Amino acid sequence: MPLGKILKLLAEAFQKTPTESVNASKLPTTENTTLPTTTENLETLPISTENREIDLPIILEKKVMINTSILQDELQNFVSGTSDVQGAALVSPDGLALASVLPGGMDDERTAAMSASMLSLGERIGRELSRGNVERIVVEGEKGYGVLVGCSNDAVLLVLANASVKQGLLFLEVKRAVARIAPLLG
Repeated sequence: MPLGKILKLLAEAFQKTPTESVNASKLPTTENTTLPTTTENLETLPISTENREIDLPIILEKKVMINTSILQDELQNFVSGTSDVQGAALVSPDGLALASVLPGGMDDERTAAMSASMLSLGERIGRELSRGNVERIVVEGEKGYGVLVGCSNDAVLLVLANASVKQGLLFLEVKRAVARIAPLLG
């Protein structure tokens, strides 16, 4: 069967929805024929021929762009709407700032790098000491707290709070913030 005809049949098959069937009698029939596929963003659509089934790939489009202005707004609302919280930053695991609302005089890039390093080290310590997965890392100083939590595989949330905060309420608010931010990361 000429390559042009095969490509035309494949193009027709890809244009159909997964619930629609493809006329398998038009497909080339050789024993144990399967079409090459890659596993990234693909599902297969089974097509029955007379005595066997051929899986055709269905290309799925799953591009999710992170909207940094929405992340910035969410952090701003969290900081301004939660008493005793002085700042917050959303950081990539490799130490790059995604969004931040930090007190004046704090460098976003430096804070992001330290936050990612601290979480990475904390996770390693948790493994070495057989403590399981690290839920949060808390740094307590005379002027307040720094709390680090994972938002997803793609981000870490740093929350800065003053010394008068009630830790239970802070952890609850941080958990709620993570629940709002994680879906925005895709």
